[in-house]
Amino acid sequence: MQNETMLDVAAFLFRKGRKNCAEAVAEAWQKVSGEDLELTENLSKCGSGRAPQGWCGAIYAAQLVADKDKKAGITDRFADAAGSLLCREIRSSRKLSCTACVELAAGLLEENVQEAVA
Repeated sequence: MQNETMLDVAAFLFRKGRKNCAEAVAEAWQKVSGEDLELTENLSKCGSGRAPQGWCGAIYAAQLVADKDKKAGITDRFADAAGSLLCREIRSSRKLSCTACVELAAGLLEENVQEAVA
């Protein structure tokens, strides 16, 4: 998985790795960034709209690991693409699938990591 993007890793973990959306995004960030966080255990209960305030778990996890000065931009871009930050609203609008939300959050987070390195 070393040459894969954060988006690829997150999508794989979500679809095949039996991880919920929040765990998939956080674990992908850990694998790609090389940072070792103990967030994934706390995120096991954040899938299916159970993240705080009913947020999508994917963007919730991205917010936990994003650089402080990038969080607002990531949140705004996610909300623009998904139509909401709330899992229930995203799912009922059918604008994005859960997998697409995972990919979107991971992609935005990956841009954050790449900007930090550049």
